[in-house]
Amino acid sequence: MIWAFVAALAMVPLGVFVIRPRVAPLFQNDFQGIKTEAIVGPMVTLAVFMSALVIAQATAGYQRAYQSTSSEGSSISLLFEHAGMLPDNAGKDIQAASVCYARAVTHREFPALANLHTAPEVDHWADQFDLLVPKVLSGPGPIVGQIVALNRAQSEARLTRVNEASTNIPTLTIVLMIVAVLAVILALSSLAIKDMRRAVLVPVALLLATLLGGSLFLVDQLERPFSGIIKVSPSVISNVARDTGAAFATRYPGVALPCDATGRPTA
Repeated sequence: MIWAFVAALAMVPLGVFVIRPRVAPLFQNDFQGIKTEAIVGPMVTLAVFMSALVIAQATAGYQRAYQSTSSEGSSISLLFEHAGMLPDNAGKDIQAASVCYARAVTHREFPALANLHTAPEVDHWADQFDLLVPKVLSGPGPIVGQIVALNRAQSEARLTRVNEASTNIPTLTIVLMIVAVLAVILALSSLAIKDMRRAVLVPVALLLATLLGGSLFLVDQLERPFSGIIKVSPSVISNVARDTGAAFATRYPGVALPCDATGRPTA
């Protein structure tokens, strides 16, 4: 949506240098400029209200994406830990799948989410959990209960993370916000009081265009939590992949993980 920011700035010279000279002769005597509080005021209120509403919704979606990523990492870490509590190394395969899942999310799915895609490698390890968890249901009840709950929490966190990768704000709302912002900037820059000099009008209008245009750009960035400038980082899951991988190598020396360093399944 960088184009909307550029369009907002372009409204200033269009209004000041093109429209304003043609509109000014239409106002005479006490009506040398439009009464801001009567006409432009409601337009400004609408633009500010729409901006605040959309930014709040976009921020909430960004926070859900961040929280689901953290929750997913915590669930995988605890799943690895609880699987290691099962007797006779019965949870070894679950632990191995946990390490590979964390690696695949970090190196495969986060880059794919920038293009609104999921990673088949992560799907594979999620399916492995569905196969491996039922095999340990005969183990100690409290531990098995925690493993089942953590597996469910991991699945729910991933679903939320994937859902938040796409735009959640209705397109019509975004369009209305853009129209309101551009209309306000154009109106204030072209229908300002006739006696206001350009040396004052241009900086004020540019400041308003920067603020409102920046709001449009911010919404665009928040609506793409896994790409752009302020994207959510996979640091939590990356740390889990590193720590669980080291723990697996320590506990099972000489046992190879069923995946490579990026989480891709190996033969």
